[in-house]
Amino acid sequence: MAFTPDFIDDVRSRITLSAVIGKRVKLTRKGRRHSGLCPFHNEKTPSFSVNDDEGYYYCFGCGAGGDAISYLRESEGLDFTEAVKRLAEMAGVPIPDQRPIDPVKQKRRQSVMEALEAASHFYRQQLETDAAGAARRYLAQRGLSAATLADFQIGYAPRQGLRAHLLARGFDEETLVTAGLCGRSDRDNSLYDYFRDRIIYPICNRQGAVIAFGARAMGDAMPKYLNSPDGPTFAKKAVLYGWGQARERVRRNLPLLVVEGYMDVIAVSAAHAGAALAPLGTALTEQQIALVWKLHDEPVLCFDGDKAGQQAALRAIERILPVLEPGKSVRIAVMPTGKDPDDILADEGVEAFKAIIASAASLTEALWTQMAQQYNVGDPAGRTAFFQQLRDLVKTISHTQTRQSYGDEIEYRIAGLRAQLRSGGASAGREPMMRPARRPQTGARMRLVAMLALLTAHPSRIADHYEELSLADFAQLGGDKRLEDAKKEILDAVIRDADLDGDALRHHLQETGHSQILSECFGNDMVSRLGAPPQSLANEKVDRLIADLMARLPK
Repeated sequence: MAFTPDFIDDVRSRITLSAVIGKRVKLTRKGRRHSGLCPFHNEKTPSFSVNDDEGYYYCFGCGAGGDAISYLRESEGLDFTEAVKRLAEMAGVPIPDQRPIDPVKQKRRQSVMEALEAASHFYRQQLETDAAGAARRYLAQRGLSAATLADFQIGYAPRQGLRAHLLARGFDEETLVTAGLCGRSDRDNSLYDYFRDRIIYPICNRQGAVIAFGARAMGDAMPKYLNSPDGPTFAKKAVLYGWGQARERVRRNLPLLVVEGYMDVIAVSAAHAGAALAPLGTALTEQQIALVWKLHDEPVLCFDGDKAGQQAALRAIERILPVLEPGKSVRIAVMPTGKDPDDILADEGVEAFKAIIASAASLTEALWTQMAQQYNVGDPAGRTAFFQQLRDLVKTISHTQTRQSYGDEIEYRIAGLRAQLRSGGASAGREPMMRPARRPQTGARMRLVAMLALLTAHPSRIADHYEELSLADFAQLGGDKRLEDAKKEILDAVIRDADLDGDALRHHLQETGHSQILSECFGNDMVSRLGAPPQSLANEKVDRLIADLMARLPK
């Protein structure tokens, strides 16, 4: 009896390797890797490394290595089938009926994969032909370089020609239909090319093999964007566009963004503004959320600022809450109304886009804000319904400790809003402030946050202020231990790497649990306070501001 490759890939995608190994081995996180004492030989110094990105472990002491299945086989003495079952149980994936793999189906699937690869090569060649002139002009207008076109294997589907090309290569008609490359006419059952006069975006699996295509119409054909139909190699709800490119950029410590479309993924990647993934025209599914978390523990979801974007953000939050677990979350970035990441990068530049990403709200903040827009919170009945809906959503979190933590946060915010109303902060008919602060915004605290923003954006200036920064107790001065923790993390990071730039330091702070402070440091309030985004200020002004802020702190 055997499991299909698709089932095994699905099981692997649902659970991280560190979660499997961490049940028995104490692992310590180091960047994108985890380390610990090897479970396969006795050692006193950790030499066992776990890489969640690759789904692979390796011991530099004894040479043991493998994936989640091989780990379960070695550690629990299981055979392959038993290890797959055990992993599926841990991932919460039901075991399918076990039947022998049909060699005919297996061969058919292999033929489909080969046909898709051949089609991708054909489409890339066609982009250089005279027929693709309009497509090339469109891509050039979008600012895509030859290197970017090659990186994403972008091509062009002519009005006809693929079917004949693949048949001449020895592929049969049934393979072309199964692969979603051709359709059959209802009139005479003849074959026609599924994609015609469209720009082609190959969709690849995590191993880099082409499994489907997305396509943009060049003329008036509808729909404007068209995906391959689901088939033996492709299930739309379980795939994200741009996986290979995103994985490579996450390794370079770029933030991971989830955007809406092909061009957003390509534009973000080409501008080196982040790593980017996109669902294929649908809301994020549970499977896709699990895939995103395999690359990054706290990705940023990007949504338009209009009503449709707000609704999409709320739907995403509602889908994510039930599957939250320790160390996994998201942040929400709201784009200006009517603009997507591609527009912002083209019209306003990389720094403006990075500022939006840096000010992304935490999941709790986004939940509070998005839900508040659904109710009249100035009215007692509306406010009561708002509170109840928040509590009901938190109850959907399946992990007990995570549910309790989010419940505490929501109750804190509810208490803050009630206190604001009692003190006259909002009167009848006037909407109350919907973002109650986690801590009193004293003048000292605000100055400390401003200082952290400047230090994070300009780590090269830290050396000139190191002594006074190390002696200042930000927790005592600002009434918030998180400020002192963030300051220490900044100083430690710069000591370890004197060449650290602002983007890398911000990513490091996000990775080490300081997202909420980062949101305050790079939010709109801070931009207004400093007169410009912190990262855009000249070094001389940064030094003057830091000195002024230090001088104004209580002694």
